[in-house]
Amino acid sequence: MPGADDDFPKDSTLDRCGAAGRAALSAAWVEARYSAGAMIVSADDTDDDVFFILSGRARAATYTNQGKEVMLSDLTPGESFGIFAAIDGQPRSTNVVAIEESRLARMSAQRFNDVLYTNSDVTRAFLHYLINRIRSLSERVTDVTTLNAEQRLISELLRISVPDPTRPGTALADPLPTQQELATVIFSQRESVGRDMSKLKDLGLIERKGRSLRILDVARLRDRLGTD
Repeated sequence: MPGADDDFPKDSTLDRCGAAGRAALSAAWVEARYSAGAMIVSADDTDDDVFFILSGRARAATYTNQGKEVMLSDLTPGESFGIFAAIDGQPRSTNVVAIEESRLARMSAQRFNDVLYTNSDVTRAFLHYLINRIRSLSERVTDVTTLNAEQRLISELLRISVPDPTRPGTALADPLPTQQELATVIFSQRESVGRDMSKLKDLGLIERKGRSLRILDVARLRDRLGTD
């Protein structure tokens, strides 16, 4: 059963499925590899296969009528996409592109639903998946409507960083998205992100090293979310 025994990040969707749930899913899926930049699914596609990321990374995004990208989420190992179309039978709502070489599993909507409705561990895992999606989108809407550009950047940096137990009070984002990627996520401009990053660096709140960023004082950075 390919992929059933892969070591997935804790609390990812496939991790939440448990060993028995992963075994049930992997018995019904087939694997494929996608090179960086490959389109995996397109918005308005009418196929309804469900995908699981076994390794690599993909990005879900939509585009405005003016061609501006609206990034919805980065998809990492253990996560899934295509669930909405598989459940409601409607066309795809987003584009998903591999942003690095990726190994994916895919299965038909019928086989996915067979497992979803007969395996309680899988059902519970995908309820968590849907709730997390709703929470994440609600938080982004709140940020866009209540925070200025700098505050939205700070909120995103706090979201993507992980506390460093070796240096209490600090956190690390690795790899750090590019300034353009950050701008897309927070509905800002790359130039604005660059200025705000420089400002936070001058204040002694962050430091860059290659593709990683360290938040030097999480509490002080979080306090700036309350400034005008």
